[in-house]
Amino acid sequence: MYQMKCSQITRIMMGYCFVFMAQQLQAQSIEIDSLFNSEVQQFAFNGNVLVTEKGKIIYDHSFGYADVEGSRLVNENSGFHLASVSKTITSTAILQLKDKGKLRLEDAVIKYLPDFPYPAITIRHLLSHTSGLPDFQIFEAPHRKDTGKIFSNEDLIPALKGYDRSMPAPGEKWSYSNTGYALLALIVERISGMAFPAYLEKYIFKPAGMRHTYVQTSLLPVNDTSRTINYDFPSYDPSRLKRVSSMPQLRIPSVILGSIYGPGNVVSNTSDLLRFDEALYNGKLLKPATLEDAFTPAKLNNGEKAAMGWGNSVSWYGLGWQILQDSSMGKVVWHTGGAPGMVTVFMRNLTRRQAVIVLDNVTHRKVHADGMNTLYLLNKKQLPSPGKSSLASVYIKALLKGDAEHAITVFNELKSDTAHYYLDEMEMNIRGLELFFDGQQQAGVEVLRLNTLLFPQSWNVYDSYAEVLSLTGKKEDAMIMYRKSIRMNPDNKGGKEALEKIIAAGSK
Repeated sequence: MYQMKCSQITRIMMGYCFVFMAQQLQAQSIEIDSLFNSEVQQFAFNGNVLVTEKGKIIYDHSFGYADVEGSRLVNENSGFHLASVSKTITSTAILQLKDKGKLRLEDAVIKYLPDFPYPAITIRHLLSHTSGLPDFQIFEAPHRKDTGKIFSNEDLIPALKGYDRSMPAPGEKWSYSNTGYALLALIVERISGMAFPAYLEKYIFKPAGMRHTYVQTSLLPVNDTSRTINYDFPSYDPSRLKRVSSMPQLRIPSVILGSIYGPGNVVSNTSDLLRFDEALYNGKLLKPATLEDAFTPAKLNNGEKAAMGWGNSVSWYGLGWQILQDSSMGKVVWHTGGAPGMVTVFMRNLTRRQAVIVLDNVTHRKVHADGMNTLYLLNKKQLPSPGKSSLASVYIKALLKGDAEHAITVFNELKSDTAHYYLDEMEMNIRGLELFFDGQQQAGVEVLRLNTLLFPQSWNVYDSYAEVLSLTGKKEDAMIMYRKSIRMNPDNKGGKEALEKIIAAGSK
């Protein structure tokens, strides 16, 4: 009789426990939903969010359009370009070859790519972004020679051979290099004898059950009706979405990057990334010791951990994975991605077996912070206080309502409130030019004119103002501004060429 009562009490207590846990999960889901709905209302998010803990889905929701022109909404099956989250998959491929004894991480790259011009760089250097290799600026000179060429991974080594700028020694510093991850894809191909996309399909996607994940480049088109279209927007109006491919200023980087795999160009969805997460836990892809190595901060030559060079260096970098320095929630490894028309976050709390996956097909720059805030909410931590607002944004929004006097009044009222607003010369410059070349000429000129008054010690503000003055026919004023810019910066070759053209046109 006594045992029966104990068992009854136990069942009741367990019932209370399950109810309490369910209530907690529901509260977390509501908070996460509130976070993303707020972003959607501010035109700051468009995509999918999936949050899980110990295999249970906490939150799974879709927002916005996969295809604006076709009025196709994002849904749970929508595919997104992963951008640099693809690096976690490239890293997995290399580490698989290490597990199979096909390579050692301390091997020199030239062992597998004999024409590689830097004999001291190892595979571990490439994985950890400590090789010293530059990013894709290696293609600047080749692109000038052939602006119509679509570059592929096979063009990497010739471009590196022609690169004549100085580089840090391997292991000296952490420096993000997409070039390094493109080289890793080449190494996978040379060792396996398979094309990189085929290797991923056979040894990663299929074993993990990632049925909707593939590599897509301009040279490897894939007919996928569920894939989202990539969009950007003018900084002065986030509600005006434009296809990335239709934006002229993005043409050169899209040609350069569009056919190179390894650092990006994997397409996937939230469900498949969750399957990838699970496959890493259950040993389908890599040995536990290898994963531990991947999730350990790389060491520089001076013995310091390799800290990522962005923001406040909130993460170290391992082998294809960022490692969150804040361990108060457990050990968190993650990777972010960003390119025109794509912003992604893939977070894994190894201690609490949590996953946060955020995929966006619009260039919304707050998405990485949204992913981190989701992790905070999931672990019942207070969100960091919001950062300062852009005074340039407030000013331009007022200016576009058609009242320049009101806009400058708003600007003057807020400019001393440095606790809540920031003002950045380059941001003002970029937005002014963007307005001008996007059909808002008068507003663009006004922003660039104001920038010369705000930052009179900058040669660049006069150069940009001169450019728009010239294009609006005010040649004399443009010449004055160009000359002022050149006096401040005698190395302003672009300004000198523009000034010479105006003078030559006038003489004719």
